[in-house]
Amino acid sequence: MTATQHPPLRRREQSGWAIIENAPDTVRHRVLLLPGLFCTAEFYTAMLADPALADAGVLAMAADPPGFAGRPVPPGFDYSMERYAAMVEDFAAQEAVGLIVGHSYFANVGIEIAARGRYPGRLLLLSPSFSRDDEEHDLISLDEAGHVPVLGTLVWLGIDPTLKKGMRDRLPSDRFTELFAQMKRNPHAANRHLVAGFFDHLRRHGELASRLAGTDNVVWVGRGDRDEVGFTAQEQATIEAAPHVTLKTIPGAAHFSITDEPHEVDELILELLTLHPA
Repeated sequence: MTATQHPPLRRREQSGWAIIENAPDTVRHRVLLLPGLFCTAEFYTAMLADPALADAGVLAMAADPPGFAGRPVPPGFDYSMERYAAMVEDFAAQEAVGLIVGHSYFANVGIEIAARGRYPGRLLLLSPSFSRDDEEHDLISLDEAGHVPVLGTLVWLGIDPTLKKGMRDRLPSDRFTELFAQMKRNPHAANRHLVAGFFDHLRRHGELASRLAGTDNVVWVGRGDRDEVGFTAQEQATIEAAPHVTLKTIPGAAHFSITDEPHEVDELILELLTLHPA
């Protein structure tokens, strides 16, 4: 087996999580990859299959936590961002993870992890939303409808055709059928709770740029140069002034950088892993 030939991706379950991972010959770093809203670990498979990670000794674990990809949640689970932050921290400690990569929804969970200060490693946050106004109009409307009992139920029942139309030009054409099928795996009720918890967190904090800026973790915020999620000049200034946070642009990518430019995101991972502390 040559330096660029590696075993196929492995699949396993651990503590209620489903994991897809690569198989480097020697493990030097352990990285956890977490999906966006409505998405699953399968969105990361192009990144996992890239030999660049395995060649560098990076064990990359794309994971579906409870509440994603149809996986059950523990009794009494409230779908809050704080609960997910604690769940990710516990899993990262169990798996000896040195870098957490979160896309979209889990990028925002990453902000909460950084703000809590309990996770000692580094974070790569891909396309987070720093305020409610940054989010896409369709998702804001979905949250608003979800708080109206009858209307919310009807809107969620009919979401699949709307979501399919909206994703048609945003996912790779050769993987669209596969990835959209992944987006349909989670029950509407779970997704409704996730959306509500996401916007509740944004409402309570108002804006998250200053919350992230106060972290002692090394954090990189990655955004595609065509990203549809908003990013105001004030938010950018706050992030750029933060001592431990660095803003990175992903050329050629929109919001779904992990499928638009998977190799570029892998390169960010490798660069961040080898960055010496300031």
